[in-house]
Amino acid sequence: MRKKKLWLIAGLALVVLLSVREYFDPFLILFIDDIIFPKPAPLTARLSDAVTFRLYSDTRPHIGKIDLLQKGLVLLYNGKPIIEEGYGFGLPILVQGNQPYNARHAEVAQLDDNTLVKRYTIDTADRWSKFLQVKYKSVPPLGVVVVTYTLSLPDTIAVEVDFTGVTAEWDTAYVMNEQGARAFPIYEDAEGNQHHGDDIGIWHAKDSDFGCWLHRDGGLRFCVETEPGRRRFVGRERYNQYNWVAIYTLSWSGIDIELEPMANYAYTLRVETLDGP
Repeated sequence: MRKKKLWLIAGLALVVLLSVREYFDPFLILFIDDIIFPKPAPLTARLSDAVTFRLYSDTRPHIGKIDLLQKGLVLLYNGKPIIEEGYGFGLPILVQGNQPYNARHAEVAQLDDNTLVKRYTIDTADRWSKFLQVKYKSVPPLGVVVVTYTLSLPDTIAVEVDFTGVTAEWDTAYVMNEQGARAFPIYEDAEGNQHHGDDIGIWHAKDSDFGCWLHRDGGLRFCVETEPGRRRFVGRERYNQYNWVAIYTLSWSGIDIELEPMANYAYTLRVETLDGP
């Protein structure tokens, strides 16, 4: 009888701990929700047999620390998604004061075979992880950022970011261009020099208007082109991060663009297939 009571107490304690964890950082809830409730199929677009993209209206893929947040274009290489824990291509983040704001809700549309549109509702504050504090807190929407992705063969994506739907004042925006760190370990600068991501660091400011991340098999790279002088941040993370509620895996390589307040911004992504080593 005593043994059964101890098992019951242990079981109840586990349920309480899981409930606390799910409240502050849902994971099982997202997993179960995906199984029970059918989700809309993502929009798809293709540059080649090897390079395709998905654009979700919900927060899939649910991976890592940002599982609750929207993603941009998800890159598939030879049929497999390689975004890992990255934000994807063309994902907007707004900063007001020192507070960054992300999107948890969005709508998507496909204008034609080559043009995808996503309307990101900026409605989530990204706060420092603290004891008994929800990291991603829902807030009244700051407005909508509309991003249009236009694919052109063989390797180009024109990205247009429209901030005119943002109703609140904002100080800075970042347009994230990230895929998986395991998939993309090598950074290639404008001069063609290659650097391992471990030597680049997490977020390193660069004023160069061109840079690329190279796939580990040498057969693919993605590049971000901006106008000269535009401030960008190059970085790569692949490690575990701990806080009071969970252990997270961070795994992204990216080139993120910094913007001052403006109505519209456009830049170019190139996702190129290469001859392997």
